[in-house]
Amino acid sequence: MKRPAEEKVNGRKVIPWWLKRLGLVRAELKTTCFPCSVEEGLRQCAELSAVSMVLVKEEIRKSLRRGGEESVVREVRRLMARFSAIDKKWKRNC
Repeated sequence: MKRPAEEKVNGRKVIPWWLKRLGLVRAELKTTCFPCSVEEGLRQCAELSAVSMVLVKEEIRKSLRRGGEESVVREVRRLMARFSAIDKKWKRNC
């Protein structure tokens, strides 16, 4: 039994959609800088996480206007808990 990608249309083999765009993918990958090692990739990930956390705290601090660092930390924890709950719900539906 042949798979749908191997079926013939008018005597010609059907090319999968992802294979038709392989040249585009190759061009996109050439312009992307990937880490040289696993360690470098983890370091970059940690740096991005730290920077994003600083930006989230700054935005929360701006939106609260009043209150000290304790209220900012409480709001960050509440936001992270909501993200975690949304992530669990999303993973269940997959």
